[in-house]
Amino acid sequence: MRGYRTLGLATILLGLLAGPAFAQQTLTWTAGALGGGWYDISTGVAALLREKANLTIKVIPGGGAQNPVLVDKGDAAIGLGLPSLLGAAVRGEDPYGRRKLEGLRALAGNMSPSFLHFYVAGDSALATLTLEEIFRGKRPIRLAIPKPGTADVWVLEKIMTFYGLCTPGRIADCYKSWEEAGARLLRGSYADQLAMFKGRKVGGVFAILALPADAVTAASEGRKLTLLPCPQPLLEHLAGFGLGRGVIPGGTYPKAVNGAESVSAATMGTTVIVSATMNDDLAYTITKTINDNADRVRKLHPSLADYDPSKGWLRLGLALHPGAERYYREQGWLQ
Repeated sequence: MRGYRTLGLATILLGLLAGPAFAQQTLTWTAGALGGGWYDISTGVAALLREKANLTIKVIPGGGAQNPVLVDKGDAAIGLGLPSLLGAAVRGEDPYGRRKLEGLRALAGNMSPSFLHFYVAGDSALATLTLEEIFRGKRPIRLAIPKPGTADVWVLEKIMTFYGLCTPGRIADCYKSWEEAGARLLRGSYADQLAMFKGRKVGGVFAILALPADAVTAASEGRKLTLLPCPQPLLEHLAGFGLGRGVIPGGTYPKAVNGAESVSAATMGTTVIVSATMNDDLAYTITKTINDNADRVRKLHPSLADYDPSKGWLRLGLALHPGAERYYREQGWLQ
């Protein structure tokens, strides 16, 4: 009998040492482009999950438009998404064609708002123009833009259509008509955009980034830049696609030419997404670890400073995962 007790105790101890079964696997987390806030946030949360939940997370570059696809296909277990694009993914709308990504679920959201940044060389004629004059006038700008598959490009294409560079559904014509007028759109990561701007290979940059964006701060330190505001008619148009209206506060980029001024901008929140097939206990553990350590999460990036776990189940763009829902109900935040 004593031998059986010893064997049973040893089995229990081994189970405790091993931890949950899901802790032994490596989970891929698709973030944003290198040099952006999403990548920094993802690596920080990955470290938190490794320390507090014994989860091994591999962070890879991604983008707001492609992350839902990667998670839906199973190429990534976790990712960051934008409510407007997540809603489009679930409904099977642009840019996802007619395929509905109905297997996506959320763990936490209403965090790390991203802002549209369109900045140009502060000592150039572009700095005296409005976004409408640049787009509708098809100015021959050399503009650094993110890579395909990002939310940035999705929004850029909505802006080009709004200003009449092409008709809806014929996005290729937008690029063609602008480039035929002399523009050059150069694609790259946020780090690439920074290098191109500082190296004077482009006269402007288009990106959607959390505040303050390291890439924009560095750009303002290496070359004069002016942030261009989003006109109200454009913000009203983008609101139809789920984007909000916000302001880049004065002082965010103190070395920008207009750094002391507040600049109107379109905004999008951030949602942590997973597949509906994720184990409920794993989804619960990830959600709990993030929210029970909110003070540490808030320090990962300035854009997370106001993150409130009690509102983490709001404005997600898609349904909560059952494991996450259990956590928010336990806390009394979700009735």
